[in-house]
Amino acid sequence: MLIELPSEFRDARGIPRKFDPADPRMPSFREHEVVIDLRSTEFVRPAAILWCVVYALLAKKRGAACRVLVPLNFGVCTYLKSVGLFEMLLESKVELDDRGISKLESRQVILPLTMFETETAAEELANRAMAYLKVSRVGAANIYPVVSETFGELAVNAVQHAESSIGAFGLIQFYAFKRREYFVCCVADGGIGVRRSLEKNPKLKGTFSYDWTALEMAVRERVSGTGEVNRGIGLFGVAEDMKKAGRILVIHSGLGALSVSDKADSKAKRSALFPGTLAYVSIPA
Repeated sequence: MLIELPSEFRDARGIPRKFDPADPRMPSFREHEVVIDLRSTEFVRPAAILWCVVYALLAKKRGAACRVLVPLNFGVCTYLKSVGLFEMLLESKVELDDRGISKLESRQVILPLTMFETETAAEELANRAMAYLKVSRVGAANIYPVVSETFGELAVNAVQHAESSIGAFGLIQFYAFKRREYFVCCVADGGIGVRRSLEKNPKLKGTFSYDWTALEMAVRERVSGTGEVNRGIGLFGVAEDMKKAGRILVIHSGLGALSVSDKADSKAKRSALFPGTLAYVSIPA
């Protein structure tokens, strides 16, 4: 199976429909080889990086030979190596040719691509991010707790609910453009997805016909797959906080994607596949 990714690869929603890949979480996944082709990619975002990791590792888990063709754009290759993508793929035995590409240190990479599996590890990553922010001094200092606490909420949520066979992954980055500075926090897993997680609550079982309808329920107050009255506050709290001016939350799970901001109406849409769940936040610095 060949998956050719676009020149501007922001997240899985941008995958051309003709390359919409099979779900590697499913027992029906029978691909012997998966090739993720980034050669034409000239612009890539953290959410797209996490899709590459999750899809490649799930395909490997299913027994497929997996190969990633790196971008021909040298600058994009340097960025992907510096943020930790190439190292993680190679450690997972994904075939990748990164010859001639050097890793560059950048204070804008607050937390490089990191795998975690426990709540303790998720909390430690949030603390590490906070400590690095204080040293880096990028953006406004009063935003640092928002960044670290938001990441921590999303990371713990992934550990508690995903049931991912490959763990969960996190990445935090600072972006600076002429008229805008902002932080991006991204967390993803290769787990059961929001719909199946919510339906573990007997009161919600059979409620959702589609991934996108489950996403709309997931950001409501006290909605949780556990059914406990004191749970379901974390994701709701993040969604409410992202309704402040300039902030954005995107949740992508299975075939559904939901955007929350001061302008978005929190209406979910059908989308290309994310095999698990991705949560992405953008916070003005």
